[in-house]
Amino acid sequence: MTDISVDHITRRFDNGREALRDVTTHFDSGSMTFLTGHSGAGKSTFLRLLIGAELPSAGRVLVDGVDIGRLGPRRLPWYRRQVGVVFQDHMLLEDRSVFDNVALPLRVLQWSHNAIVRRVRGALGSVDLSGIENCLPSQLSSGQQQRIGIARAIVTRPRLILADEPTGNLDPFLSRQVISLFSQFNQLGTTVIVASHDVELIKSQQARILHLSEGRLVEDTAPIEAKPPAGGKHGE
Repeated sequence: MTDISVDHITRRFDNGREALRDVTTHFDSGSMTFLTGHSGAGKSTFLRLLIGAELPSAGRVLVDGVDIGRLGPRRLPWYRRQVGVVFQDHMLLEDRSVFDNVALPLRVLQWSHNAIVRRVRGALGSVDLSGIENCLPSQLSSGQQQRIGIARAIVTRPRLILADEPTGNLDPFLSRQVISLFSQFNQLGTTVIVASHDVELIKSQQARILHLSEGRLVEDTAPIEAKPPAGGKHGE
């Protein structure tokens, strides 16, 4: 389960600029949502709050009833291990093979070698890139590099996938392929939230769309009543 409630969050920076302003919404477990808006609308900040990379200036982010802003230094890494993150610029290690890039999260978790091999091959197969384990990222096309980034994000079989402009550097054909992959993961029960400015592409997916403007949530194509903040258990 990955049930997410965003409760009146505001993110204000030291210079006074507000990246997000009093945003409240809810994501059901197993749902798929696209987050749209102009550059600077607050999409990336929203995703960073969901993973706990930033804390809201006001409000709370509750995941399965737990306020992730109150997770202590020991429990926050545990939460992040359950989240797969896909970046626009791939963030691959250029001096490491495809296998090593995808295996990185599993090595951090100290998985056995045999288990890592099985998981990495399975993840690469799911993005249709089997057989290139020994290649370096520089030997691959931009679309292949993006799919390697997706394989790395899903290799731990996370409950939640967050993708920040994953098709920003891809042509329309490759963009559709990448979005289709996220849809496939969602059909397996994974909660997926994708930030993208490609409105025409995401409209074709018939999924829920949240639109941000100047840090405010101004449109929800599938409006649902936000659940009341759960008491839940709190971190350290």
